[in-house]
Amino acid sequence: MALCLFAAALPALAADLTISNFRVRGPAGGNDEFVELHNGSPSALDVGGYTLLGSNDSGTTGTRATLPSGTSIAPGCYLLLTNGSSSGYSGSVGGDVIYKTGITDTGGLAIADAGGTVLDQVGLSGGSAYGEGTRLASLGSTNADRSYARISNAAGLVQDTGDNATDFSLQSPSAPHNAGSGCSDLGLGVSVADALIDEGDSSTTALDFSLTLSKPAPAPVQVRVRTADGAATVADGDYDALDQVVTFATGDTVQKITVTVHGDTKIEPDEDFAVQLSEPSSGLAIARGEAIGGILNDDAAQVEIFQIQGNGDSSPFTGQPVITRNNIVTSVGPAGFTMQTPDRRDDHVRLTSNGVYVFTGSAPTVKTGDAVDVRARVAEYYGLTELTGPSISVRSSGNRLPLPVLFGRNLPSTDPANLSCGTTNFECFEGMRVLIVNGIVDRGNQRYGNDPFAEVFVSAGGSRSLRSQGVTFGLPASDLHSGVWDGNPEVFEMDADALGAVPTGTGINGGARFIAEGVMSYSFGDYDFQPTKLHILDANTMPRPVHDWRGPDGLRVGNLNMLRLCDTDGDNSTYECGDQGTPTTDELQLKLQRLSAYIGGVLKLPDVLGAEEVENLSVLELLAAQLNGDYGVHYSAHLVDGHDPSGIDVGFLVQDDRVQIASVSQLGYDATWVDPGTGQSTYLHDRPPLLLEGTRLGKGSFSFRLMVVHPKSLIGVDGGADATRNRLKRFNGAVDIAQRVQALQTDAKSAFEPLVVLGDFNAYPFTDGWTDVVGAIAGTYDDSANLLDLGGNIVKPALWNAVQSVAPNDRYSFLFTQQLGQIQGYQSTGSFDSGRDVPVAQVLDQALLDRLAQRCFRGFEYGRGNLDAPDQVQDDAAAATDLRKAIGVSDHDGFVLDLACPGLAHGHH
Repeated sequence: MALCLFAAALPALAADLTISNFRVRGPAGGNDEFVELHNGSPSALDVGGYTLLGSNDSGTTGTRATLPSGTSIAPGCYLLLTNGSSSGYSGSVGGDVIYKTGITDTGGLAIADAGGTVLDQVGLSGGSAYGEGTRLASLGSTNADRSYARISNAAGLVQDTGDNATDFSLQSPSAPHNAGSGCSDLGLGVSVADALIDEGDSSTTALDFSLTLSKPAPAPVQVRVRTADGAATVADGDYDALDQVVTFATGDTVQKITVTVHGDTKIEPDEDFAVQLSEPSSGLAIARGEAIGGILNDDAAQVEIFQIQGNGDSSPFTGQPVITRNNIVTSVGPAGFTMQTPDRRDDHVRLTSNGVYVFTGSAPTVKTGDAVDVRARVAEYYGLTELTGPSISVRSSGNRLPLPVLFGRNLPSTDPANLSCGTTNFECFEGMRVLIVNGIVDRGNQRYGNDPFAEVFVSAGGSRSLRSQGVTFGLPASDLHSGVWDGNPEVFEMDADALGAVPTGTGINGGARFIAEGVMSYSFGDYDFQPTKLHILDANTMPRPVHDWRGPDGLRVGNLNMLRLCDTDGDNSTYECGDQGTPTTDELQLKLQRLSAYIGGVLKLPDVLGAEEVENLSVLELLAAQLNGDYGVHYSAHLVDGHDPSGIDVGFLVQDDRVQIASVSQLGYDATWVDPGTGQSTYLHDRPPLLLEGTRLGKGSFSFRLMVVHPKSLIGVDGGADATRNRLKRFNGAVDIAQRVQALQTDAKSAFEPLVVLGDFNAYPFTDGWTDVVGAIAGTYDDSANLLDLGGNIVKPALWNAVQSVAPNDRYSFLFTQQLGQIQGYQSTGSFDSGRDVPVAQVLDQALLDRLAQRCFRGFEYGRGNLDAPDQVQDDAAAATDLRKAIGVSDHDGFVLDLACPGLAHGHH
């Protein structure tokens, strides 16, 4: 029997409050949820301020509801919490408390008291932060009226053995109770509660256990009580065995039994034993028949911090008291402080940290620079080694702080095969001072729980977290030369306001550069740098429009993926077009206004704009009208429907007073391939390319050709049942486009009309290891670096990718948060199975130029506003009345390409 069981069970036994029935998905969908609470005690229970907590299967937790002050549950009675969000709780039994944020199908839930102590918890996966014993099986994603309900024991009480799988059974249909549903008959049951005690150095100590009846005994009853060894044993002299019969007289509700515990001075882990009930007399049932007796070792080892930390993921002293002396306080937070070994006592061992967090629970009284002695117990809090329950003595103040670890280009390591801390990349810096002089933000503030401006992801070497060539980290190379993208192991989180380096609620944009010093921490599965000082060198203010281009004689060609610009009719495609469902009239109008702000204010009204993810010509015409009204321009819309099952297509917006259109034609509408999944011939292009041929009017006039493309997405190429199909369809689609590009390169117009292939290629400017879509279209495909062989390039001479003209840190148009699992120092911590999320800046939106277009090339630039702003800023931007309204309108950043072609004047060919 493990002591951790004791720690988990104690609060629940004390409160007799259980989660008695729940579902996280019902007939109306994922938000059709309820959580039923039951008071199994003989007294009313005040639950005001208690919280319902939720977790996903990666252990990320958050508060779902806080029970109002004055809320009470009578003996044997219930309280029903229901999800009141859209498509929420549909049951006929009304909820007593409403919450708005749901719980995932494979997550977990818990109820905590007003002080945050978890009283009861249930898990639906091993990755949930909540759960007891064997977790319940998730009910999956099927919408049905069923729930998990606790089993009732012989006493009429809901069963709570501390094992979810034992205590719950499936209930179909679900039948929850609310406060008005009546109360359960508690029957006559007896429970025993956990207890713990400090061991002491000598002699004996009495450890008392309470036996409680569910209601006063109507007549004398009795039960047998016996102890059983756990980590503590009678043979080792840890405690004295007990075997006695306890009698409750008429009217009694509580009796106590005492176990004698023996003290010693041996430094050892905490130990435990069991107290078990059996042989109840007639009319008495055992409600909770086993308790844990905890013997807390209070003999502290005197150690250095690096001994406490050890060279692994967790401390070798976990659960034990320690004394560590004369260490320097390096940071002070709202509920604890970090301290570090002075430089003169540094062990100079790379794999051990010299810093540690001391959890005080409230504002510490120490100051930075204090030298302190600390006596405390070592704990691992979701992967963070910390000292808890500390006794602190300040020896001196104003001491020089230990030298910080300098993070830079090569530290933390960028090589997953040679990580900075052995098998991890950050653990050996946990709790230590860190200095960053060339930091860059990889992703603006996330939103987490109730914190709208939570952590940002950062790199310390001045280079952003960019995707590079090869298959995704963790997969074998598909071909000898494709390589494996390393997963950017150097990326970590920064919680800028944790220690007051910036005011709470400060937003930080992706791309911002900074200098910082602080301490490295670990929080719920992510290494977390907490600065004590932070200086932003370049805020990368959002939005960041493209520059004004040189002279009026050029052709400005733009491109933007519009993130499903859909009409208000939800019935005109196989699958719903809208990213959030069919938009209302007001939602569509807002989207048009925001797109207009982006196209006009950030991309600065390109002469021609390629557009992806537009449902039909009508809605693109609405956008043209919005732009024309907002800016006094003359855009016309051009789009031809394709085969996409959700109805999205590619199109063009063209300024008719600057460009004369000769033709707009769809290519490859009828192209087919044999789908290996079905063996049937089907359309190759969901969104066939669109070719625009036109002439730039006015001074410097020239004719040109633009092909806008939006090939099949990367979804499913790395694995799964459809991986082969997905790879082949992307490859065959690229081959077909390449053949059409080559036909345009070899026709009579190629000598005097530059050709540009542009759009959201749904592919990187290099191979993803399986197939190089862009390389196939550009004529730069390398069979030796791809799983699928082209057998020789189709496009000759090759096209040039204008992205190559952009500075490396600016080569991105899409931000994807990659889940890379248990790698690079992000470890599993008990029931909390943390996976490493890495924000990855990717180039998907590109422009490929033929040789004539290359001679006309004057510039290429991304307009920033959709990827780098904090999540909350993107949401708030919808209400802005200035250029900020453009922020976050899409999940891609658009670009503008500038061409000027002196000597190609229209009519001179």
